[in-house]
Amino acid sequence: MRVNTRDEFGAGTGLTVTESARRAQIIAATIRTLAELGYQKTSFTRIVERAGLSSTRMISYHFGTKDDLMLATVGEIVDHQDAFLAERLGNDTDRASMLRAYITSEVAFLGAFPQEARALWEIGTNARDAAGTPLLEHTWKAITVGRLQRQLMQGQQEGAFGTFDVEVMALAIRQAIDGVAGKLARQPELDLAAYGEELARLFVRATAPDPARR
Repeated sequence: MRVNTRDEFGAGTGLTVTESARRAQIIAATIRTLAELGYQKTSFTRIVERAGLSSTRMISYHFGTKDDLMLATVGEIVDHQDAFLAERLGNDTDRASMLRAYITSEVAFLGAFPQEARALWEIGTNARDAAGTPLLEHTWKAITVGRLQRQLMQGQQEGAFGTFDVEVMALAIRQAIDGVAGKLARQPELDLAAYGEELARLFVRATAPDPARR
């Protein structure tokens, strides 16, 4: 599921090539700043320093507010993550294999692109709107839990998965994967390949057709 329809040349957005490149430069600097300093210390001033820009006005011109910039950054990371997952998922249509590949690929992304993973975790954990509501609450649910629910529901309809509440299972899978990101932030030496495989085995078994779980 793509949440960012901008391509690398700015086609279809009304942006010039220069404007599109500037936005990409700002988002890249935002990712680095979030990964290095954390959400609370990520400011336009800090981002300008890493992007090599002359003024914070160059950021506000393209994104307006910090919330706008955070949402655009999430869109960029999720687009990259989707491409990464698509390459690893392949053409296997077996539901259990697809679920295993999805979980291991999500965990592998954390190791392959640690700055993006850290930035996404920082935004998801800390960003809130003016009312104090998590900034990504509805968007994040649609992107992550929503897509898992659809896959699990289709698997149940096909008889590939057993009987369970798809919303609860999708949330459990998502929280388990998100928990790896937090653990990795505290424990950089974490063996992600082993951790991902263990999570995959756990949830493949939990979602298996009912007789297989007995």
